[in-house]
Amino acid sequence: MITRRTFLRGIGGVAVALPALEIMDSPRASRAAADVPGARPCRFVVMQAGVSTGADSTDDDLLVPSATGAGYEIRPALQSLEDLGVAADVSLVSGLKIPWDTGGGIPPGGRSVFYHYNTIGPQVAGTATGTERGGRPRGPTCDQLVADAIAGETPHRLLTYRVQPASYVGRNEIGGDSGCLSWRSNSDGSLDRIEPTVSPRLAFESLFTGFAPADPAEAERARRLLGRRKSILDLVHGNTERLIAKLGTGDRRRMERHFDEIRALETRLDAIPPVVGSCMLPAAPGADPAIGEAIIEYEGAGQPYSTSQGYSNEDLRADVMTDLVAMAFACDLSRVASILLTEWKCYMNMFQLAGYESDMHELTHNPNQPGVTAAVAWHVKQLARLTLKLRDRQDVDGSSLLDHTAIVLLFEGGHGYDPEGDSAVSSHSTENMVALIAGRAGGLRAGQHFIARDMHPANVVISAMNAVGVDGGLGDLDGNVSQLFG
Repeated sequence: MITRRTFLRGIGGVAVALPALEIMDSPRASRAAADVPGARPCRFVVMQAGVSTGADSTDDDLLVPSATGAGYEIRPALQSLEDLGVAADVSLVSGLKIPWDTGGGIPPGGRSVFYHYNTIGPQVAGTATGTERGGRPRGPTCDQLVADAIAGETPHRLLTYRVQPASYVGRNEIGGDSGCLSWRSNSDGSLDRIEPTVSPRLAFESLFTGFAPADPAEAERARRLLGRRKSILDLVHGNTERLIAKLGTGDRRRMERHFDEIRALETRLDAIPPVVGSCMLPAAPGADPAIGEAIIEYEGAGQPYSTSQGYSNEDLRADVMTDLVAMAFACDLSRVASILLTEWKCYMNMFQLAGYESDMHELTHNPNQPGVTAAVAWHVKQLARLTLKLRDRQDVDGSSLLDHTAIVLLFEGGHGYDPEGDSAVSSHSTENMVALIAGRAGGLRAGQHFIARDMHPANVVISAMNAVGVDGGLGDLDGNVSQLFG
């Protein structure tokens, strides 16, 4: 007796599904399509920027287009989308809002009046904050829920990366809640914080050590497998012969006819040029850039601002880490990633990035809209880079990886009313928030600007989750942004 979903397994986990045979038991639920060899999986990425999109000086930003629909205006903070040619692959949802306690208690997915650290949990977990300043999610984050649903048997269930390696303030800490984006729930209801990988070198080694065989003959065989030139039936030949020997006359004929059909399919596939360059061992990134020193002493005067501190070549780090995510997806080493680009309250030095003698956070509290725009634009560029890398890599069926991926970029805040400081025009606001979403998984509409007035940023996250096949809501919140589909 063998199960209905028995697979003949060969070298490297290659498998062949069997037809229905008399020897098999009663039907059972089949495996998810993403787990069946040769099926086209979906992928999901959540990215977080630890900066508001506006400054204290004006209730505006240089990010949101003036009109809705396709072919939206490329404002200064979006320039990288045009420069890298991915504007048609990225949609922007504006008018979002995280509600706060106005005296009747914290609403679902909302926050207390305290701004900093209290805007991340509501976005990535859909849960309300406590009454104080804390920010730790009160439920599993979106990346964990998606990984539970679509990771399948990939070697790396979830990639958790952080680009900014240290806080750049006070003791220049590397860990802590403000440096994390992922929380996983336990069976007892408690939550574990998942510390992200901050070293590009370690991220590379954890993914690709042992990925390519050292022996030239083995490396060539791996290359041919990736090119789909090796016959599946040849790989499982031994198992095939042993199984056929156990079958009756009718089942043997069915099996032989089944294998003949597979042979015919392989012959047709051999006439198609192989996918080149989609899954390969990337170049090792080498040593990590040195971690910069703290840029300021929080609530003190012991560390005056310095143009040479508060930076660890985050631009290179982000480029390497998005490379690794793209290649991990192309090789089906992983299907889900979370990337914390900058910590929740970011003190990264803007002098190296754009020539402004200020940390990123302080820029939002000065009448320097171009400076804030440069900070926002740097984060958008990282989304644009990953979008381009996925668009230019082929999936198992020859389509683009981006066609079956959803990427969300979230920001710490927007601009508008600040209940903590009772200010009508502040960067400490969760009004007028924006989320960018790239990819076309599940019918996502790319290259559009939509206004979702007073919807929650987590509704955009839910949209991405739904797009990759994860039904339902997130934490306390339900519903996607319907305009993103259709």
